[in-house]
Amino acid sequence: MRKAVRFRVLYLLFAIATYALGFILLPETINSSFDQILSAGFLFAYFIVLPALFWYCVIKVGEQKKWKIIIPFSLASVVARYSMPVSLASYFEFLSWVRYPVIAVLLIIEFVVIYHVVSMLWKSRKLKGDPRINALIDNIDADDKKREITLIMASEPASWYYAIPKFTRNHTATLANLSLLSAKRWHFALVLLGLVAVTCVSYSLLILWSEIAAIIVASVIFYGIISVTASHRISRHFSVYCHNNHLIVNASFFNLLFIPLSDLQACEAGKWECDKEQLKVGRGTANIKLTFSAPVYWFTLMGTFCERPTEVYLCVDTPNDLVESLNSGYLTLGDSSTEKTSDNIDKYARD
Repeated sequence: MRKAVRFRVLYLLFAIATYALGFILLPETINSSFDQILSAGFLFAYFIVLPALFWYCVIKVGEQKKWKIIIPFSLASVVARYSMPVSLASYFEFLSWVRYPVIAVLLIIEFVVIYHVVSMLWKSRKLKGDPRINALIDNIDADDKKREITLIMASEPASWYYAIPKFTRNHTATLANLSLLSAKRWHFALVLLGLVAVTCVSYSLLILWSEIAAIIVASVIFYGIISVTASHRISRHFSVYCHNNHLIVNASFFNLLFIPLSDLQACEAGKWECDKEQLKVGRGTANIKLTFSAPVYWFTLMGTFCERPTEVYLCVDTPNDLVESLNSGYLTLGDSSTEKTSDNIDKYARD
């Protein structure tokens, strides 16, 4: 695990532990000096310690944009509203008034997303690639914030695009497949079972508190079946391919490597034992090394985080074929590669 990922996980675990302890330990009312000290300590942890940890672990070490510091402050305000004693929680009562315009905005966004998804799916009848890639190509020269938001928005129609086999019948031909656990059918079945189990458990726990909350949370969790299905089909059939003079490497649906072929300096086959700081995509020993003349884009968690590596290692099933295709200049013809394996695409569309 690379340093940037380790520090993100460290922050996530510390934040979860802090918020959970706050809900468990904080009293409903302040009745003693100990309650005052305990409440002050958690306020300090919410608004000082966690944002400072986020700044170091995510922004500094992970090289993310500074504006993302609003995330821990926003989350701390919400948690403080529902975990602090009544006398302190009242200072965060404004969140109760803010929620109504927020709900209205979210509903508007939801309708816009639905329209966007439907229109993108309709266009997907003739598309030869991932809707996210088309969006990235159109916004590659935009600022980082706009590009990441565009990728996140495009992830919704992309999940439906890959989850429904009929839409991928015109997909650009695959050059190689990454060695990924998510490509295994038994793994896909286990994840689906786990998703159903988590949905049922969340509903059973929340129904005692609020029926509406139980339905909403359970529905959101179960909706993940679309992304899980898309992730399996991407991992199994469309993990490494070329589209519009860009080499695309999909480490499942949630991680994407976007490489302009003009920035691809070298592609080598061999065996490399990568250390923790080197970016390796795929399970097992790396057998492909990609070197770039300029930093490329490595998007994780559906575009939530973006890194700019200059060197990437892959573990694929046919390394020699991939090297031959890239080094021969075959991919400079763009989507003409589809013609070479149109029979395979038809097979993938039926899977």
